[in-house]
Amino acid sequence: MALYLQVPVVIGGVAHMWCVSNDVLPSFARPVWKSAFGANKTWRGVVLVPLLTALGALCLWPLERIFQALEWPTVWSGYSLLLAGAMAGVGYILGELPNSWFKRRLGIAPGQVPEEQRYWFIALDQIDSAMGVALLLGWWLDLSWTVIGLYILTFPLTALLVKQWLYRNKLKDSAV
Repeated sequence: MALYLQVPVVIGGVAHMWCVSNDVLPSFARPVWKSAFGANKTWRGVVLVPLLTALGALCLWPLERIFQALEWPTVWSGYSLLLAGAMAGVGYILGELPNSWFKRRLGIAPGQVPEEQRYWFIALDQIDSAMGVALLLGWWLDLSWTVIGLYILTFPLTALLVKQWLYRNKLKDSAV
C-alpha cells in the first residue's frame, strides 16, 4: 500500500521536473521566500506540484476500476483520486519547506549537498517530502501508523531511483 501511494507523487515529480527543464510557466519561477527557503522553492512548484500529482493520481483510475470490479478495496476507495493526488502534492511541498529553511540557516546553497555529512543531508532531502506526504495522506485517508511508517521508509529509495532516472534523461542537474 505504501508503494501504491507513491505512484502519484512519482508521476507528479517527473512531470514537474519536465516543466522546470522546459521553463513552463516562467512567470511563476519566482522564489516563494528566497531568504527563508532559497531560490529553488518557487511559486511554479507551489502551483504545479499539487496539480501534476493530482493528474498522477488520475493515472491510477483504470487500476482502481479493475479493483472495484473485483470488489477489492484500495486505499483510495471512497476518495476522489484527483483530490487525493492534490493533497499528496501539497504534503510534498510542505514537507520540503522546513528542510530548506534549516539548510539556508546552515549556509548551504539551494540544490547543493555539502561534502561534510553528505549522506545525512542526502537522506534528509529524501525523507522530508516523504514525511509531508505520508502525514498529510495518513491524516486524510485515516492510514495506519504502519503504512505511514512504511511510506516514510520506502520513499527515499523510490525518490533516489527516480532522481537517477531524471538525471540520466537530463531533466535534473544532479542524481541526488
